[in-house]
Amino acid sequence: MEYLQLLRAHQGYLERIALAMLGNRADAEDALQETALAGYRHFDQLRDAHAFGAWIRRILIRQCRQILERRQRSVPVDDLAAYLPDTVPGPDAESTAVWGMVARLSDHLRPVVVLRYMLDMSQQEVAEALGIPVGTVKSRLGKALALLRQMEEAERRAAQ
Repeated sequence: MEYLQLLRAHQGYLERIALAMLGNRADAEDALQETALAGYRHFDQLRDAHAFGAWIRRILIRQCRQILERRQRSVPVDDLAAYLPDTVPGPDAESTAVWGMVARLSDHLRPVVVLRYMLDMSQQEVAEALGIPVGTVKSRLGKALALLRQMEEAERRAAQ
């Protein structure tokens, strides 16, 4: 089946996005499962198989966003630090450290950073994907980058 072949080809990429946006494997797996089902249900609406990657990515981002919104209405019980090895998309030590810090960002800051810097989306595209104004994207990016700088400085001081 064409849908399954296309989905398998993008599986690793989609897993990295979900893990980076959500910060834990359980939620990422839920988002991936819902994405696969939604994609299957609407596959007949996809006009060009070459656009499958962008199309399925939009579905995944929507699913991740819904999970993040549900999280805001619940009390967190998981320690995000326990999931850091799962959230690291890059292979080297520096990338591991950076994405480890990104994983510690709050649920409203992390998706903006992931979409902007991991997926290289423009601020406008991030705003559209998350359903927020561009000004909010800029504000959250500024806050997130300031926090990341503080985390990096704290880690540097602790290492001395």
